[in-house]
Amino acid sequence: MGGKRWAAAGEYDELRELFRHHIESFDYTVESGLEIMFQSIKPVEIDYSTDKKLKISLSNPKVYPPQMEGVSKTMFNSLLPYECRQAKISYSGKFTADICFQYDKGPVIRDKINLGQFPIMLKSKLCHLRDADPQKLVACKEEASEMGGYFILNGLERVVRLLILPKRNYPMSMVRNSFRDRKEGYTDKAVTIRCVREDQSSVSVKLYYLQNGSARLGIWLQGREYLLPVGVALKALVNTSDREIYASLTSCSCETRERMKGVVGTQLVGERAKIILDEVQALGLFTREQCLQHIGEHFQPLMYELQKESYESVANSFIRDYIFVHLDNDYDKFNLLIFMVQKLFSLIDQTSVPDNPDSLQNQEVLLPGHLITIYLKEKLDEWLHKAKKLIIDEINSTTKKFDFCSLQDVKKVIEKNPARQIGAAVENMLKTGRLVTQTGLDLQQRAGFTVQAERLNFLRFISHFRAVHRGASFASVRTTSVRKLLPESWGFLCPVHTPDGEPCGLLNHMTSACRITSFFDSRGNIRDFFEIRKFIVDALIAVGMIPSLPKLVLAGPPEVIHVLLDGRIVGSVPSSEVKQVVAYLRKLKVSAASPIPDDLEVGYVPLSFGGAYPGLYLFTNPSRFVRTVKNISVADDGQNLELIGPFEQVYMEIKCPDGGDGGRRNEFPATHEEIHPTVMLSVVGNLTPWSDHNQSPRNMYQCQMAKQTMAFSSQTINFRADQKMYHLQTPQSPIVRTKTYGKYCIDEYPTGTNAIVAVLAYSGYDMEDAMILNKSSVERGMFHGQIYQTETIDLSEQSRKSDRGRSSFRRSVTDKSTHSHIDADGLPYVGQMICPGDAYCSIYNEVTNMTRNMVKKGTEPVYVDYVAVDVKNKKNLQKVNIRFRHPRNPVIGDKFSSRHGQKGVCSQLWPDVDMPFSGTTGMRPDLIINPHAFPSRMTIAMLIESIAAKVGSLNGEFIDATPFASSVADPNGDSTCESELLVDQIGSRLKKHGFNYHGVEVLYSGFYGTELPCAIFIGPVYYQRLRHMVSDKFQVRSTGTVDQVTRQPIKGRKKGGGIRFGEMERDSMLAHGAAYLLHDRLHTCSDYHVADVCSLCGSILTSTFIQPQQRLVREISGLPPPRAAKKVMCQSCQTNKGMETVAMPYVFRYLAAELAAMNIKMTLHLGHGAGA
Repeated sequence: MGGKRWAAAGEYDELRELFRHHIESFDYTVESGLEIMFQSIKPVEIDYSTDKKLKISLSNPKVYPPQMEGVSKTMFNSLLPYECRQAKISYSGKFTADICFQYDKGPVIRDKINLGQFPIMLKSKLCHLRDADPQKLVACKEEASEMGGYFILNGLERVVRLLILPKRNYPMSMVRNSFRDRKEGYTDKAVTIRCVREDQSSVSVKLYYLQNGSARLGIWLQGREYLLPVGVALKALVNTSDREIYASLTSCSCETRERMKGVVGTQLVGERAKIILDEVQALGLFTREQCLQHIGEHFQPLMYELQKESYESVANSFIRDYIFVHLDNDYDKFNLLIFMVQKLFSLIDQTSVPDNPDSLQNQEVLLPGHLITIYLKEKLDEWLHKAKKLIIDEINSTTKKFDFCSLQDVKKVIEKNPARQIGAAVENMLKTGRLVTQTGLDLQQRAGFTVQAERLNFLRFISHFRAVHRGASFASVRTTSVRKLLPESWGFLCPVHTPDGEPCGLLNHMTSACRITSFFDSRGNIRDFFEIRKFIVDALIAVGMIPSLPKLVLAGPPEVIHVLLDGRIVGSVPSSEVKQVVAYLRKLKVSAASPIPDDLEVGYVPLSFGGAYPGLYLFTNPSRFVRTVKNISVADDGQNLELIGPFEQVYMEIKCPDGGDGGRRNEFPATHEEIHPTVMLSVVGNLTPWSDHNQSPRNMYQCQMAKQTMAFSSQTINFRADQKMYHLQTPQSPIVRTKTYGKYCIDEYPTGTNAIVAVLAYSGYDMEDAMILNKSSVERGMFHGQIYQTETIDLSEQSRKSDRGRSSFRRSVTDKSTHSHIDADGLPYVGQMICPGDAYCSIYNEVTNMTRNMVKKGTEPVYVDYVAVDVKNKKNLQKVNIRFRHPRNPVIGDKFSSRHGQKGVCSQLWPDVDMPFSGTTGMRPDLIINPHAFPSRMTIAMLIESIAAKVGSLNGEFIDATPFASSVADPNGDSTCESELLVDQIGSRLKKHGFNYHGVEVLYSGFYGTELPCAIFIGPVYYQRLRHMVSDKFQVRSTGTVDQVTRQPIKGRKKGGGIRFGEMERDSMLAHGAAYLLHDRLHTCSDYHVADVCSLCGSILTSTFIQPQQRLVREISGLPPPRAAKKVMCQSCQTNKGMETVAMPYVFRYLAAELAAMNIKMTLHLGHGAGA
């Protein structure tokens, strides 16, 4: 049986695809991303004197697999993820690098430094579980279907949330009111480009349009934006004449063809070009050298390392590091800047429309590996500069003996700035999701980068890896345009799977077919992007592209269309030939023999009248969304599947199986076809049976509720130490299921139960979505569940430094009362029931010779489910995990839901004898819901599920409920009609078994035994138990803790607090005229207080007690001693006359005291009767 069970190791391949982008991005980081990033970190130079100079740099980073110390310091054992979860430690490996010292031009001296611990992603190349088959995973105490993709930090599983970023290396035209605020004379229009270097760090450049017709290049430097005239930038890039710049800028404008298709320039472009060139002349700059001098002079104060360099080298360094950093060649930078200026002028003249930054075609994602790389680069940069500062301080210090030429002395100074904090900074960033950064790393937010991967159930866990967030900054924006579901995201983002409420439309989920491009090819080798780009350029030149270099003046649209490959203008293609070029590229993409990558994005924006700016944009870079479609324009030799991106999809003709010609005419034949309609839905969205028969909001509700379901949470529950885990005791596999269930192995973690549901208004207990549960079914185990809570007790953390190692687990010998709960080792008995207030663990302190008991808090009894001990410490046990089990069987008020967004609460648990029963089969329903749940919600699929599950139960088979099945042609090519496929087919099969065609049955009343007047719709429906339970929510209080200041009840369920009776509740009581109830709630049961008030001066604060004199009275035996009369006097009036006792809320007295502190006196006027 064991062999059989593990034979299907390949069944997890589809599931693995859902997590792949996380793992591949991390793999690339540790394999070559860190090496490339280290090479890009500039060395720091320290000048000691004119002839002595020290250069410090970093190289050769290495990350080791996670290891734990063995018996001796030299021996290491593999550290497995389950050990980290249980011991609450991080799954991380050693991170080292070489620090290189070079005096003047002498030899490079290398020294290894420890950069701390580097968090390791599960199932990545450095993880011990890599390539483990299900059998090995189980041996390593993991799930058989463990997919990885997350980090374990302090025992918690954290996943990097995918964030939407602007598409890299693509010039985007934008209109924003905030651009006007830059300076006087600026307009709301600009072209922006996010340039990404090879080491993944990015610099955004904006080209602003001015009201006078000129443009400015906006560059961010050290947290501020600096604006450079575009003419100065153009002249500084290339040694060229004004005439050539003018010709380049006006290459796309001509007065004669203004009405033609694809014209993007007007005669105004020439005027603007003159203004740009005149600005440069006004500054007295005529040559390239003068422009470089001008830039160097202005930017040298900002570039600390280049203070002693010439202005020209400062300018060259500035251009290299801040202007179009994705390009190395200045000619390429010049051509791209010309292209951006032309696009900006086209936007101004309204010959092209602005790009939508909220559209998926202009977006990509931030992957875990990229985030870690750019954050690590900044931290290493900071560390090097801090080391430089320490050495300079040491040189300038006169008190200490410091030899600059002694490497030993230099190392000692550097050690003051510990390198281990670099690994700790990365770990901290992943733990909290916060970036501690000065520059902002060209990202729009500083927090919310990681989330905890909750294992409430398997679907919730998967969703964390498929979620894509638009950005935390958009949550507070009042406009709704960011949240809109745009047609461009078809097939990439699920239209159904988004939460309702605040994150609606901002937190989306990728469709099941959507993938993200990576640095690895299909064979697992790192791609050589230089070779790929070279081959693409050669292929384009072969089919008629005119290369851009070395010519500067290029023709423009509409004669030719520019070709941009990853943000570099590689040439132009004549407009008449561009369609053939695109078709040729697509053919190369699909062909297996071609070195062109299969995920190349061929974004051809055609010529149009005032549409998007034309061009042929090719993208090969990682972090892009891609999905698979059939290419029907190439010969079908089994190689017709093509990966397309959102940028190219907008301009493609893709046929849907049920869409006919989609309204196309013969001029625009479809070139591609969808594989199946369900590719537009996410994994969770695909699990709803026949979701095409439901109202759309109900499918959205189901996507949320599927992630809140109590399910079979984990198969390795004994090797986990989750703080809170919900577990369904008796789950079942659904009879009616979609193909997605088998594809992604959802049956490994079932989420509900097939309950017999009757649709019937039976008593009044099923109104407003309430439902009646069969008590006998519940007693037999239906929907039984538990909550597991783990408590970790670490003595090394609890004790003070002096007492460390002196505490141990041991029960008290003298106090025998705890022996019934606590074993001799000081830990509880497994299976023991512990009530609130009972001791469950004893800690003995050797120093004080005292035993301290830990007492269970809470309001309900729990069971000790499992005790795990940390045996690493050989002397005394220092760390234990105690897991408590809270039984959670269904009670009145618990929440349930079907898979169609039909949620409701249990209103009654009725015994079997009171439930209606079937006349033919004698079956009684497990659950009764009200028929009024259907008409307004239109969840027809739930009714179909009921009759289909009946057929499935009778035939002993699973029913396929994949949505849109009726619209896909069967293998014979006939499109089956809907009525034949579903209702009629199911009905006729029911009839064969002797049941009613429509799924109704005659039921008899459980109370009277009489036949119910009409036939009742009854059948099995898969129901889910949600985690919202009364036992976790109820809040009750009679008396308890009060606030020290106001003496009112405190808030908070955990602390035994009360519920706030606020202003609106008060208003409703007044409206009802329930004045005494109001007085009771807000006064008597809250902060009732009797105060002594002086009626003479009206003061509440000046009353004092008079101590009565002790009278020598002989006590008479047998009688109680006489009670001394309490006397109160007013300190202000110096008399005890006129003192009255008044009942008031204590907070009123507190108000009087607060006012008195501000020198405001409050006077009370006392009187009797209502008119006082």
